[in-house]
Amino acid sequence: MLGQRLLRVFYRRGPLFLHHSAAKALAEAGPRLVADIGSANALLARALEDHGYLPSYYLALDVDSLLLAAAPSRAWIERIQASAERLPLRGRAVDMAVLHDALHHFHRPWEALAEAARAAECILIDDIDAGRLSGKLVELAERLLGFPARFARPSEVAEKLQENMMRVVMMEADQGLPTYRMLACRAAAPGSSRARP
Repeated sequence: MLGQRLLRVFYRRGPLFLHHSAAKALAEAGPRLVADIGSANALLARALEDHGYLPSYYLALDVDSLLLAAAPSRAWIERIQASAERLPLRGRAVDMAVLHDALHHFHRPWEALAEAARAAECILIDDIDAGRLSGKLVELAERLLGFPARFARPSEVAEKLQENMMRVVMMEADQGLPTYRMLACRAAAPGSSRARP
């Protein structure tokens, strides 16, 4: 699979600065337990270190054992080879699930999103916006290169999150890149006061 090989090359040599904006948002949210779903080699964890924020526990989850092996070895990071569509986590196990440049790479993105919603109190998503022309060009390029590219518009992602009892509390488009950032937290059950911000 050419696409998988190219992904490995990109993430092994990929620029860390692409993760700094998400790391800043994550550090500001301050979760103690983080699941980085589709983490590749956990560049986001390295970016968190650069921002001076270390969660108590950081799970780097990816199906690719070669990329996971390149993740940093730190006491607060656990590397787990797992499919995003079948997370080895109990319900509400983590404060924050992160899908950074990952959702469009999953074979069944809506199943992966449902799993993240099951396992986390909140979900932070950074992904390519398929509704923008520049996002469509990225999608075309990734498909031509053989990447597993299943892009969605932010409105579709928000709808799927709501179906999984998550309430979108923040959504913004990046002005420089064809990406969006979305934060969704568990919606309170009727009569409950346990909703997140």
